[in-house]
Amino acid sequence: MKLFSIFTNYAPNRVFLSMLLGGLAGASYALLIPLVLTTLEAESTLLQSAESDIDMFFGLEVSNYPIAQLFFCISLFILISRSLSQVILSRISMDITSNLRQKVYQRIINAPLNNVESIGEARLIATLTTDVPRIVQGARVIPDLLISGVTMIGMLAFLLYLSSNAFVFVIQCIFFGVITYQIPVLIGKRYFDRSRKCVDNLQKSMHGLIFGIKELKLNKTKREAFLNEELLKWERNVVALDKKANTALKLAANYGDLISFFVIGAVSFVFINYHTISTQELIGVIMALLYIAGPIGLLLNLLPQMTLAGVSIRKVEKLLKDIPLENANPHVQALASWNDISFKGVCYEHANSSFTLGPVDFSIKKGEITFIVGGNGSGKSTLSKLITHHYLPSSGSVYFGETQINLENMNSARQYITSIYSDYFLFERLYGIKDKGAEEKVNNYLKLFGLEGKVEFKNGVFSTLSLSDGQKRRLALIVAYLDDTELYLFDEWAADQDPHYKDVFYKQLLPELKEKGKAIVAITHDDRYYGYSDQLIIMEEGKISKIERSQNLSAKQYA
Repeated sequence: MKLFSIFTNYAPNRVFLSMLLGGLAGASYALLIPLVLTTLEAESTLLQSAESDIDMFFGLEVSNYPIAQLFFCISLFILISRSLSQVILSRISMDITSNLRQKVYQRIINAPLNNVESIGEARLIATLTTDVPRIVQGARVIPDLLISGVTMIGMLAFLLYLSSNAFVFVIQCIFFGVITYQIPVLIGKRYFDRSRKCVDNLQKSMHGLIFGIKELKLNKTKREAFLNEELLKWERNVVALDKKANTALKLAANYGDLISFFVIGAVSFVFINYHTISTQELIGVIMALLYIAGPIGLLLNLLPQMTLAGVSIRKVEKLLKDIPLENANPHVQALASWNDISFKGVCYEHANSSFTLGPVDFSIKKGEITFIVGGNGSGKSTLSKLITHHYLPSSGSVYFGETQINLENMNSARQYITSIYSDYFLFERLYGIKDKGAEEKVNNYLKLFGLEGKVEFKNGVFSTLSLSDGQKRRLALIVAYLDDTELYLFDEWAADQDPHYKDVFYKQLLPELKEKGKAIVAITHDDRYYGYSDQLIIMEEGKISKIERSQNLSAKQYA
């Protein structure tokens, strides 16, 4: 079984112990019934009559005291061994689940962006939130399958047939059992409630991982801070709380399963001392309480979970296979000093599309503003992702100064870039920002962009992201400024801004970045601002149709 092999490979000794305890618990279940029946055999030469072997225990008369002791000891052993079996395997399954999720996290963040985009959000989220939990649920039922199977085989030999005074006594015992059963349930529920709150934050962090991947891939410090301070923090909290909750609930569930046996014991060793009941009637009561349908129903209910787990394992394996590693050197080091980025004969072919970009030849210089313009489908977005090294050229070369960019230094080159794409993702927290004056700078920018009073920034966290699209985009621009990298790329940043903030962007902020010696690339349709660019690149059908360089480009010329 593939599912079982995953567990035996991860923790073979603990899995063996879990299965051994489960098998012993199942065998002990079957021993309880013949043990009780031996006390009812009046003609047995091995036992004395019930009247001649009565002891007091906490003020109660208990018949066949040695046998009663053995009965309750076996019951206690079942409770402990079954609980330990399930808890051990449940904890292993939680660790495996967490490892699976972390493996998917790392594979996503280290995969080429085009592969992540082609797979799509829905499949990634479904794997993380549906397939992985199904695997762990399938794993958790393995001890139950073993226990129920052994118990069912033992109990099939004890099918029998029904009294009135016993009814009231049984109801009282069951009522007591149900009340005491609630104690571990309430404890487990409390931990699950806390875990559920953490799950919301974990889901939010997963969302951040998938939608913020472009920003994270460009900054190693930011990426590591996000993983360690956000995503993995909530991951660890959820696992720890789930372990405690499941421990309490497993204990409760097993205690609930044994309530019927405790009732059988009470009827056999206590009830018969206060009420007249024939042996035949007593046997009928005991057989009714065995409730043989339980193990059979449990087996039938658990098998579909195992099937679902097998399907989910295949889906996870298929996903990991479909997300290849980028094979880029993860280590970051400074590149040789550069003043421009050159594209020489660069082409890019989309795997699932007939669209091809290039070949393109152009340069982006520090201290200059480059506008990229063109109609829908002209290749602007593809070119922008080549500029930020989210896409690797199918052919041609990209140079930072004299340094050719390849898999060995691609991650290093990304550290020089900040981008705001049209589908940007805004994080609540600033990751990887070590500037002690960041809070003051952010608050000044909030005032400049009309966000003062709408959002606050304190202790590295924004008070809210419940803003309009235009306001969110202005907030993203503030975060980008704090990165203070060498190349800035803005993809239609001003598309949903009112005229005032468009003026601030084109006439104030871009020139400020230019004065600081930054290389600026802006994808735009705002033709009336073309005159503020140093270079205008016009795209048509995946190729550069014109490159215009001027300090005073006329808007009418390109309208």
